[in-house]
Amino acid sequence: MRLFHLLATCAVGLAAVTQAAEPLPPPPGLPVLNIPEAGAGPIPPAAPGAPALTPPAEARLPGNLAIDDRPDPLTLGEVLESVRRHYPLLQAIERERGVAAGRLTAAMGAFDTNIDMSGNALSPGTYENYRSDFGLSQLLQNGGIQVFGGYRTGFGNFPTYNLGQKTANAGEVRGGITMPLARDRDIDSARAGRDKARLDRAIAEPTIVRSRLDYMLAAARSYWVWLGSGERELAAERLERLAVRRDGEIAAKVDRGVMANIERVDNQKNIALRRGLLVQADRAVQQSTIDLSLFLRDTSGRPLLAARRRMEPLPEPTPPTATIYEESLSRALAARPEFQRLSLEREKLVIERKLAVNDTLPGIDAQVLGNQDAGFGKSPLSGPDGLDRQVLQAALVFQMPAQRRNARGRMLAADSQLMQIDRRLDFTYDQVRAEVQDAYSKLERAYEFHKQAVQQEELAALVAEAEREQFRLGRSDILRVTLREQAKFDADLLEIAARQEYWKADADLQAADTSLDTYGTGLEIPRLMVPVVPEAVPLPAAVE
Repeated sequence: MRLFHLLATCAVGLAAVTQAAEPLPPPPGLPVLNIPEAGAGPIPPAAPGAPALTPPAEARLPGNLAIDDRPDPLTLGEVLESVRRHYPLLQAIERERGVAAGRLTAAMGAFDTNIDMSGNALSPGTYENYRSDFGLSQLLQNGGIQVFGGYRTGFGNFPTYNLGQKTANAGEVRGGITMPLARDRDIDSARAGRDKARLDRAIAEPTIVRSRLDYMLAAARSYWVWLGSGERELAAERLERLAVRRDGEIAAKVDRGVMANIERVDNQKNIALRRGLLVQADRAVQQSTIDLSLFLRDTSGRPLLAARRRMEPLPEPTPPTATIYEESLSRALAARPEFQRLSLEREKLVIERKLAVNDTLPGIDAQVLGNQDAGFGKSPLSGPDGLDRQVLQAALVFQMPAQRRNARGRMLAADSQLMQIDRRLDFTYDQVRAEVQDAYSKLERAYEFHKQAVQQEELAALVAEAEREQFRLGRSDILRVTLREQAKFDADLLEIAARQEYWKADADLQAADTSLDTYGTGLEIPRLMVPVVPEAVPLPAAVE
């Protein structure tokens, strides 16, 4: 009985080997793609009436955006320069200069020359007279001094209680000066508003620099994504060409009867799958091109679609060194706009505190004024020579609230806000240092990861090539070859992603140390300020 089973098993195995040596007809319901061998021209449709896979073309992108198809490769410096010149959001932020300049002009209005004019005629009546008055007053920008002067006329008949309105026939000239002795001598509301408006105009610059860095970082990241999408599409094309070339080889073996037809059907399934991957890669290129067009613009500010011919391979990473970290940290601590903005905001609070301290002082103003009649005239108050009145007056004015709670409350609020700024400066110093450390760490690890990705890619390529050779010699099957090639494709994508992440990390580091702001311009990085954390302002006792 055991011998019978052994003979039956051998017979079945022999029949299977004989059947495998004969060509297999196509399984029912499974069409065979008519794919030529490599180098035999364009790939025909997969089935009658189906469109062939067309090469990528910018014309297939929706919309009517202009295409930048210059022959030279698109560089990162070109993209960043486009952001500097034509990016709409950056242009909007740069209008802050005009806003701040307008506010400064408005603040300077407190020092405008004031002109007062009036005229009065009383006729007919018991007292027929004609009066006019013209006056000028000017608040000076130093010392809180105010000067004033004027000219008036008063002709005709005046009642005895208004005889002071009558002037000589050439009118009366007057002038005077008011000088604060305590409050408003060193600072007043007009000068405080002027100085704060000047600081607001200076604050506009670090605000613009911060926004420009953010937009440039977004543009750099978009640029590296664009280049990476082009390389991924090339990797998908290489993978698809391998399957297409192998289809011709399998077809020849099927015709000779040395390979089953199902192997060719399996390979054609891989072709369809890889063409789907190629379509997805093409979509990724289109998406990254559209995203990049937000930053790449022509001279009129319109978005540009970068042509594929302008793509170049992602550069190879370079090993980062400790010197790079030290230089980046030094630049960041010297040029980051956050430090300048906080310092300027602190200066504004210092001005506000000075104004509050000023308002706690008593208001003691000295005033000197005089007036002189010119010409001749007569009135019951006339002297021997007529209306030749000459008056010189001096006055001292005192005014002060008893509790001064308004000024003391503002001073307390300013002190607390100064403490807040001090703590924010402390934290910003630590935050900038941490950003540079993190960006450098990301760059360093990205470089090490890329080294491992390259090694993995090389080993995957070696294994895939060996498996293809085994398949050519008949010692492997299409499933193993497909798995090896897919592993090689995955390794290619990983290596491309590693290079892409390295250059993204490089952009992060340049944005953290502000060197991205001058990338490609040949300019030195502006040293806005060295962050010096000021001493804390002691808080006064609570005010009831």
